[in-house]
Amino acid sequence: MYTMTQTNTMETEPLTKSLVIFGATGDLCRRKLIPALHALYCKNLLPKGLKIVGASRTQHTLESWLEVLDGEYGDDFTENLQYHPCNLSDSESLKTLPKADDMTFFLSVPPERYGDAIINLKNAGLVEDPDRTRVIIEKPFGHDLKSAENLQECVAKNLREKQVYRIDHYLGKDTVNNILATRFSNTLLEPLWNRKYIDEVQIFATETIGCEGRSQYYETAGAVRDMLQNHILQVLALIAMEPPCKNTAKEIRREKVKVLSAARLGEKYIAGQYDSYRDEPGVDQNSTTPTNVSGDIYIDNWRWRDVPFYFMTGKKMPYQCVEVVVKLKKPPLNLFDGHQYQDRIVMRIQPDPHLDIRIDMKSPGLNDKVETATLTHNYSKNAFDGYVKLFYDALNEDQSHFVHSEEVLESWRIVDDLLCTGDHCRVRTVPYLYHEGTWGPYHKTDFITDWDYPS
Repeated sequence: MYTMTQTNTMETEPLTKSLVIFGATGDLCRRKLIPALHALYCKNLLPKGLKIVGASRTQHTLESWLEVLDGEYGDDFTENLQYHPCNLSDSESLKTLPKADDMTFFLSVPPERYGDAIINLKNAGLVEDPDRTRVIIEKPFGHDLKSAENLQECVAKNLREKQVYRIDHYLGKDTVNNILATRFSNTLLEPLWNRKYIDEVQIFATETIGCEGRSQYYETAGAVRDMLQNHILQVLALIAMEPPCKNTAKEIRREKVKVLSAARLGEKYIAGQYDSYRDEPGVDQNSTTPTNVSGDIYIDNWRWRDVPFYFMTGKKMPYQCVEVVVKLKKPPLNLFDGHQYQDRIVMRIQPDPHLDIRIDMKSPGLNDKVETATLTHNYSKNAFDGYVKLFYDALNEDQSHFVHSEEVLESWRIVDDLLCTGDHCRVRTVPYLYHEGTWGPYHKTDFITDWDYPS
């Protein structure tokens, strides 16, 4: 069904729509954004007549831009693309952009340019209508609590919250969104989802690779900014939030804000750095940037009081995995022999996504021994890339899988102490060295909890 606009002759015609990608000659656009839009096009899921406008200071024709994109796109898709050279730092230059009735702007530019970009879009008159304009902002939104507050102040002065789509690409993953479906569509699990039955929760986001040419970025980010503040805390919020009263963006984000506002860092934080990190190009020889962090977070509300949420994330580790392990409490009386492990629920997000429920079953034979049985559901491997989902939602004005301003600020509040450097820090932020291919500085992290390392 088309949204219609009225003409002077009382006829109606479809609302014109455009998506403007700033930073159209960059790596993110080439690797992720255009391929995601092409995937939507192939599924006939793009809005009818959507024009995709690549914008950058570099002078290009459409043909030369397509060469930069270096993809195999047919003419039927590329006829929806156009390239427009302009300067995001100059509001007069932005006024030359092709106009449409409904416009979405994607800021695929360095984070330090977000504030000026939003001001210039406002000054150019391109985001005046809160119902027909929106801005998609890549992560990171700030580099600490203070900078995030300053950026949000700028955003709030120039845009309505309904216009702002802050990306955390984890929220575009089908398997992450499946957390809510698993929790709130199954009465089997919900009665157990509290401090009475859950002993602890472990969240892993581990990689086997190092910086892979991104060492200059990583030197300013580290594991806290790169993974903990955004991806891990978003997964934690989905695991721990209360049931929303409706499956809408407003209600889902309301519950995520509430649980993050109740969260606090525990006392078991450990930082690590793999032993060859300082040999990476662009890394300071005295760098104290953590490439691995582990620790505990507590949520001070009625559901989760005193239940530890342990996290581990890092590079150059034995296994690449994003996984949540929910350990249930032991039975009050052990009636059977052979019980070795606590019952647990394992949500594997990537790779090979699946849901495991591990429980005790009677072993075959004449005795009363039990053994661990695993009930497994393997999730489809044909899920879309996260950017496909996020583009689809933004173009359809659904903010459910984007991050609210209060979520961002609460996340920075939780980790703010971990960004401290020097001798005056409340916690030790100087990393311990660890060997590549190990689970971080395990001589320290093994004291945090009895980890269920992914395998």
